[in-house]
Amino acid sequence: MPALTPDNMTIETFESRMALRRRMFGRSGVSVAALSASRDLAAVVRESVHTCLACEASESCAAWLDSASTHKGVPAFCANRQLIRKLAKEDPDAPSVP
Repeated sequence: MPALTPDNMTIETFESRMALRRRMFGRSGVSVAALSASRDLAAVVRESVHTCLACEASESCAAWLDSASTHKGVPAFCANRQLIRKLAKEDPDAPSVP
């Protein structure tokens, strides 16, 4: 699915994309505590939402998450990969995220 823009975004597509975002963060071990501990929670959340909405790999993301029991870390195609890895490093309870 292409990046979401005001021209092609509906409530359903927005919610679907945010569900993928939550699943990816959760699968990667990023906790609410890690998000809350970030220096600027609003900026971190805003960045991750904007990045996810602009991502063109939502179909790959959904497929990866659906089969991720065999995968480790954050996939290379994930537009939030660097942010997820950074947040996971800041969370002492998070598993190692390659």
